[in-house]
Amino acid sequence: MRNKGFTLVELLVVIAIIGILSSVVLASLNSARVKSRIAAAQTSLKSFASALSICTSDSIAITPDSGVAPTEGGAACTDGGTAYTWPALPTVGTWSYTTAWTSTTGTSFSFVATGDGKTITCTENGCTTI
Repeated sequence: MRNKGFTLVELLVVIAIIGILSSVVLASLNSARVKSRIAAAQTSLKSFASALSICTSDSIAITPDSGVAPTEGGAACTDGGTAYTWPALPTVGTWSYTTAWTSTTGTSFSFVATGDGKTITCTENGCTTI
């Protein structure tokens, strides 16, 4: 007489396979989250670089002074009544602005943000990610 059902070994093998598959899926999801944070930061900084280009072309000073790390939400420049503020960076992934930023009124600017193992450098000519 054969007993219907699964043996303990068969059940353990199925549980192990499910565990392995779920760990692969979770790793992929984490990678997607990191990529989305990087893309969000790139988009935000690229838009902000365009705003700073307007201020630079109109010879408006950009704050804070060169070499001082900008503060999220802090004033950057005001052009014709439009106030531009430093954009917020992703709150996860240790994103921050660095002190490696420069500004020459009416000429050029360069600022750097880092996080999630990436460095985004923006100038009046655009942004690059390394």
